[in-house]
Amino acid sequence: MMTAGIPPATTEADIVAMQQALAATALRLHGITSRTAQRQIASEVLRLNDAVREGAAGRIHSGSHPADYAALLLAAADPLNRTAA
Repeated sequence: MMTAGIPPATTEADIVAMQQALAATALRLHGITSRTAQRQIASEVLRLNDAVREGAAGRIHSGSHPADYAALLLAAADPLNRTAA
């Protein structure tokens, strides 16, 4: 299990595993075949996931609702966006 903090560097095995996951689910979940190479999609999914995890580390709990992350970003952008506790 990965702990909070900077994610490990993406490896070739990570990209291959993500490609396999995309191949197994994309058509079933979305009903279309992507025109973009699955390797490119896999790399981007991993890059974005790592960026979000790094940005959220120490700021939001992993069990929080996904919308909490958007609220966190809004609050960080402008203190007027913060809600009263």
